[in-house]
Amino acid sequence: MATQLFQRADAVFDKADMAWLMMCSSLVFLMVVSLCLVYSGLGRPLFAITLFKQPIITGAMIGFQWYLWGYTLTFTPGSTWFGSLSTSNALQMSPDSAFSPTNGSSTQALPELSFALFQGMFASFTAALVCAGTMQKMHSARYLLFISIWSTCIYIPIARWSWYNEGWSHQLGSMDFAGGTPVHIASGAAVAAMALFFFFEANGFHRAIWHLVGTTKERIGHSVPWVLGMWARRTLFGLDPWRPSAEPGDILPDRRPEVYDVNQAVLGTGLLWFGWFGFNGGSALGINNRAVSAVLSTHVAACSGGVTAVFLHWILKQRTKKKQGSGYNPHQFRKLTAIHFCDGAIAGLVSITPGSGYVPVSKSAVFGLVSSAVVIFMKPDSSLFLRDDELKVFLVHTVAGFIGMFMTGWLASQEVVESDGFSTWTERSIPERLGIQMADAASGFAYSFLGTIVILMIGKLLVFAVAVVRNRRDGPWDAWNQANIFKFSQDGNPAIEDRLRATDRHEWARNNAENGIELGAVNSSQNVPVENTLEPPRTSLSSSRAPQLESLHYSQLGSLNHSQLGSHHSQGGSLHHARSQDLPNGWVSTSSRYG
Repeated sequence: MATQLFQRADAVFDKADMAWLMMCSSLVFLMVVSLCLVYSGLGRPLFAITLFKQPIITGAMIGFQWYLWGYTLTFTPGSTWFGSLSTSNALQMSPDSAFSPTNGSSTQALPELSFALFQGMFASFTAALVCAGTMQKMHSARYLLFISIWSTCIYIPIARWSWYNEGWSHQLGSMDFAGGTPVHIASGAAVAAMALFFFFEANGFHRAIWHLVGTTKERIGHSVPWVLGMWARRTLFGLDPWRPSAEPGDILPDRRPEVYDVNQAVLGTGLLWFGWFGFNGGSALGINNRAVSAVLSTHVAACSGGVTAVFLHWILKQRTKKKQGSGYNPHQFRKLTAIHFCDGAIAGLVSITPGSGYVPVSKSAVFGLVSSAVVIFMKPDSSLFLRDDELKVFLVHTVAGFIGMFMTGWLASQEVVESDGFSTWTERSIPERLGIQMADAASGFAYSFLGTIVILMIGKLLVFAVAVVRNRRDGPWDAWNQANIFKFSQDGNPAIEDRLRATDRHEWARNNAENGIELGAVNSSQNVPVENTLEPPRTSLSSSRAPQLESLHYSQLGSLNHSQLGSHHSQGGSLHHARSQDLPNGWVSTSSRYG
């Protein structure tokens, strides 16, 4: 996709290239599935099942839409923004229709159907990334309507100007091998726009400005105390009337909910990593040296990104240990280590995406190192302006995408570009290349961000019109306040929960944890674990197949150490046998793993 495509009448299909492109298309589809695991694993427990199904449903819908009009609007002759709908859609393509990346120097070509398949996977994956912005905010039906419009009006123009011959960015000479701007920067900008729109809608557009400025001021003042002394309780717009009791140092709490399942997130990251080989390697449009270089660069960048995140996390851990002293709890860092590794590895993959076919393998590690370090250092304060982007899509994808576009312009190599045998290198100075790269990235971000805001505002106006018709007795201002795209509670928090749920036992354990009952804690009056004194729901599973309770919330067993177990056992209060009659068939006490 980094090369121009020309239709050929005398094409000779290369079976190896065809097989490679079809296999890479399958790997990109695997990335859509892996997002189900990543998003549901890192998301809120009360919305995990919706996050699990949302990416695959979104991918299917956009994949079908791509063959109806998406491919035609992106890769057919027309303007720099859209192609011509007069051309038949992808479903009506002839099997003999061919595209050649060789600029007429050879009869070697690819079936246009295989190219349409590969590009359709990119469109589906980009749309699946955006669904992270809907967590507990938007119903699925409303989101599917939104993403259909977004993919047509936002993704298609950006992909066209980056990859098609007539696109202004492509003609300018931008270097985006596999989707730094159309995929990652555009999707992260959309999630950022949705988060800000939700914040303003939930708090009232006038009140949200006060709240946003006040939050920013207090967070800065927390790091630089003299700032709070100077600003006190004032914002740029005067005193904050909604927080009259605020004191210097009173930091607004951030929502940092417990993740649903770290195991799912790690597994999803591994599958995402695997699928990224096809994501970048397939963009070479054939089996050649450039494809090999792209795959290896992808792997090296991901490795360096994950390792960098772990090392930075360990440094943070040691600083926290020295600061907290005897109050240090090592268990709080176990889960964070895995999450930071996933963020670092994905940041490395995102940053190398535009440059995998332009930079040598020897320099690819720099992409992962720099992007991972920036993401990890910015993560604690990323909620400064994007409080409702809880999955950090903007940080991991947009910020890392900008880093990748910049470093591609800096480190691009003529040797790598020409290694496929048909691509040509245009000699430019490094400042000129960097200017082109940043122009492409900034244009993609601005267009996606502002376009998403416009789509959401149009949707709000439509809901407002319906509210006015249904409630004619209410004034326009009341109808406007009721015309909400997103759903939220009175305190401004997301208000949608899953109607479906996991197993009864998992639901019982989760609810107990949310009600302040720490699984694994000891009941001081009975010398038995708390969960043994509660009556969980009965289950139809046989005892031989039922998992242990501690496997559900292992991270919460840190309060029960070996010395406590030994003391209770010596007092005759064996945790293994106490109150076992309270457990249903198939349940095993958490203490049995020590007994």
